[in-house]
Amino acid sequence: MKPIRAIASVVCLLAAAPAFAQDKKPDAKDAIKEIAGAAEFLRAVPKKFATLLSADPAKHGVTLLLDGDKTPTTWPLTPDAEIKIKGWWGRLAQLPPEQRVWVWFKIDRAKKPVAVFMLADELSEQEIHGGVQVKTVGKELVLVGPKKQESTLAGADKLPLDRGGEKCCESTVLKPKDVVFVETSKGKVVKLYDTEGFEALRKSQKARLREVWLNEGLPGNVGLLHVYSGEVDVLLDHEAMRWARSLSMGDKVELAATPPIKAVVKSVTAQREKTQVRLVAKTFDLADMQMGQRVHLKMNAPSAEVENALIPPGIDLPKTKEERIEWFMANTYCACGVGGDGCTGHFYSLASCNPNACGAPKATRQYIGKKIDDGWTNRAIFDALYKQRGPAMLRAHLLP
Repeated sequence: MKPIRAIASVVCLLAAAPAFAQDKKPDAKDAIKEIAGAAEFLRAVPKKFATLLSADPAKHGVTLLLDGDKTPTTWPLTPDAEIKIKGWWGRLAQLPPEQRVWVWFKIDRAKKPVAVFMLADELSEQEIHGGVQVKTVGKELVLVGPKKQESTLAGADKLPLDRGGEKCCESTVLKPKDVVFVETSKGKVVKLYDTEGFEALRKSQKARLREVWLNEGLPGNVGLLHVYSGEVDVLLDHEAMRWARSLSMGDKVELAATPPIKAVVKSVTAQREKTQVRLVAKTFDLADMQMGQRVHLKMNAPSAEVENALIPPGIDLPKTKEERIEWFMANTYCACGVGGDGCTGHFYSLASCNPNACGAPKATRQYIGKKIDDGWTNRAIFDALYKQRGPAMLRAHLLP
């Protein structure tokens, strides 16, 4: 009789099982929302001001004296850490010691800082927040910073206004509500730039980094690597957005190596602020590569028309309605009024916004989708969005 009792036990267990098996499978969007919730990683990121004591490009690290600390600390940078100089991207070797910097720390699951993933000089931090505003002008110049903090500069009537290397005039020519950019050293203002002067600095940094891109290539990571088919995906960093997205299928490029690896572009896909470029190369040329390794992609510079255009490249390429919507999401930044240095879409792209925590991405998708249904071209939609949202939709920024 034991076998019969055993079979009866199994039948009872199976009878109870349908409580799991018959559960209705949750909708994919609901399942994603349940896990992601209101996730906004950027809000939890420690963001601190510090004095840069030294930078070590070879080890990809920095020694900082954080504001409020008495002892310097040394930190590694993440491989794809963003470095901002004069309102543009830069390289660690370009940051001089004793400079004031703004630092974002990568945190682990326990929310403990373990590395630096964004490092900006003082001018770039101000640019990210929209600059410093003049409150009053006279022998003392009163300025209002991004965090609404006020600072008073004594002897401002003798402080020259810098226009990118050209000290045109005294700061007394400024007017209330003018936007300026301030460079300090050991707590004292050493240079004051108006918007024209700051743009001259940014222009020089753009030219400097352009030479780096031409000589060294665009930085990124190796993604999918399939040696046997001769294909490799390179996920290029944020700074490479415009150049990388100007590439087309069939373009010839090189991966920096000894000797260089010649390759042909198979496809280009926007991945939020990064750009995935799928390459075809000779199988044995890829044999020493590994997924995840840092790599540089060398390409010809885009035409001046593409490089300097207001509209990001590729606007006419998307065909389906969904592709057209996602082009806008991955090529523009959020311009909503959310403050507190926490909006991911402000600093990365609208595609990076968490739709469970914010209505901006959903509203933007709906707006663009309606325009597409009404027969609007991508360029007409872009013009309408730009008129509504302004230059902020085309630059990485934050609201304090």
